[in-house]
Amino acid sequence: MYSTFLIMNAWREILARIFTDFEVQDNVSPAWLVNPATRRRLKLDKYFPDAGIAIRFTGLKAKGQKRQSDWEALETDQRDQTRSELCRMNGVQLAVINPNEDPIKQLDALISTLSRSSRSLAQGDRSAADKSRWMPVLSEARSTAGELRARINKNPEQMIANLAESWRDRETGMVSALQDAQSTQQTTAPVSAGNVDYQTGLRVHHSYFGDGVITEMNGNGGERMVEVLFDAEQQRTFLVSLVQDKMSVVVG
Repeated sequence: MYSTFLIMNAWREILARIFTDFEVQDNVSPAWLVNPATRRRLKLDKYFPDAGIAIRFTGLKAKGQKRQSDWEALETDQRDQTRSELCRMNGVQLAVINPNEDPIKQLDALISTLSRSSRSLAQGDRSAADKSRWMPVLSEARSTAGELRARINKNPEQMIANLAESWRDRETGMVSALQDAQSTQQTTAPVSAGNVDYQTGLRVHHSYFGDGVITEMNGNGGERMVEVLFDAEQQRTFLVSLVQDKMSVVVG
């Protein structure tokens, strides 16, 4: 059986190939994705606004994470149902992928999501120019997903390993490109801990809570507050002046 690290890299490569022509937003919390029960934003692991498709990974546990209690599992289920309903209400097709389950079944579900998105676009009120531009792209994405499904079905273990390796190579290329771009820019003084530029939508890393995304900024001066939705679905609010030595902006 595949390790979680390997299968997740394989899925990242699968999605990169299928949605290669679409803008992607990672770990995003759109303004419309607010849980009415808690008034807190929920998270999408990947969001392709032009395709009208969002991705949510399930069944993953952080290293050392304990098994959920019955109450925690119920809360998770309720959040998942709310996320799905909010996506539907806002014209977004949500694909839920469990990397620990059969990749063929997961790809079948994703292909169905692409088909629903095509129908929604064709029947929706987006402009004729939008439809003319994105319908062929969605068709190509669906075709790519079908080709990947066939190749994985033929030799699952080898193909998953190859996809994971391809993602590693892709990441290496992205890092190299970023480094090349940075080397051409004018050198500036590093930002001090007291001047971290927090902004809504940025990915951050907290020394205790881990990775998350900034969902809201409030206040001014010494009373400025930053609200963060962490990847474990924890929502926390911090005083900017007190958190900057503990929470850094994630680059790349």
